[in-house]
Amino acid sequence: MSKFTDRLILILNILGAAALMLAYLAPLVNPAKVALPALFGLAYPYLLMVNLIFLCIWLIRLKKEILISLIVILLGWNHLNNLLPINFKETGIPENADPERMVKALSYNVRGLDVYRWAKDSHAKQEILDFLKNQDPDLVCIQEYYTSSNRGETHADVSKQLRSLPHNAVYYTTDPSNRSGFGIATFSRYPIIKKSRIPFNSSFNAAMYTDILFQSDTIRVFNVHLQSIRFEKDDYAFMDTARLKYNNEQMLEIRAIGSRLKTAFALRAEQAQVIANYIRDSPHTVIVMGDFNDTPQSYAYRKIHKGIHDSFRKAGRGFGNTYSGELPSFRIDYIMYGEPIVPYEFKRIKTDYSDHFPITTWLYIPEDTIVE
Repeated sequence: MSKFTDRLILILNILGAAALMLAYLAPLVNPAKVALPALFGLAYPYLLMVNLIFLCIWLIRLKKEILISLIVILLGWNHLNNLLPINFKETGIPENADPERMVKALSYNVRGLDVYRWAKDSHAKQEILDFLKNQDPDLVCIQEYYTSSNRGETHADVSKQLRSLPHNAVYYTTDPSNRSGFGIATFSRYPIIKKSRIPFNSSFNAAMYTDILFQSDTIRVFNVHLQSIRFEKDDYAFMDTARLKYNNEQMLEIRAIGSRLKTAFALRAEQAQVIANYIRDSPHTVIVMGDFNDTPQSYAYRKIHKGIHDSFRKAGRGFGNTYSGELPSFRIDYIMYGEPIVPYEFKRIKTDYSDHFPITTWLYIPEDTIVE
């Protein structure tokens, strides 16, 4: 290669490494104050890939410039473990584990139980409910739960189908009477002895906690649905077909998308702090499940994750992407837990019923589970 080509590759490599370093700042910088790192954090998997390509280029050519990307990637080792956990084999349930202390937890954004026929399958709602029954979980947190007062579409109708989960709590965000509409729902095999919503400054997104009586212990379960980006059809169409021409119409659309991202980042940061406060003040050990609408390389994830553990990181394998919609696929759905719970067999299950994939894990809950 010519000196000019070498110099160009080096400059591009330095820019790529700097961008990756900015992505590392995303979990640390509140996007309500400075949004730029959050945007780079969203692009983290792609920035990592770019740096790996540069690393390979310099490796093939046996150049010392390989150190640029190598050092930057190693500096972000903890971030890499969030993206691709180093679990070489599936963490199976130990043979000596007490089955009475094992809980199968499942989290699923069901996209309104296909009320608007997004799945283009007239049986999608029933297939979602059949899926939940076949999984036979002990604890389910549902986001974008939808019921109506119409015959066959009420919460009671759904509950009848989920007979193995006789205890439930629902919070509707679109109905002041809290009887139907969109919201979140928690279903449990174990008695629910307390429930409380967690107020957000958002009309559609929500969170709540339920205290469940598990054997002689009380576990606090958080069901979380953080702020959505609220892209419109025109935004998706633009991102699907965009060819940058730098005309006024495209610039306006880019600014609109950027504005929606910035607003969502800021609202999620605020909501995550609220959730983190509730987790910190919980008198019981916690399980946190839900759709964060944000990646592990985000401020919201870091806030909620502080002091508790991510079951995918401890017991999962692969990339674990949970979003299957129009945007690039990311891991935005989580099952987290506090001490002394131990996770096993984390799974992301590919289905076509929603724009999210359901996730499950087995949680071992030792006796006398209390918060110190």
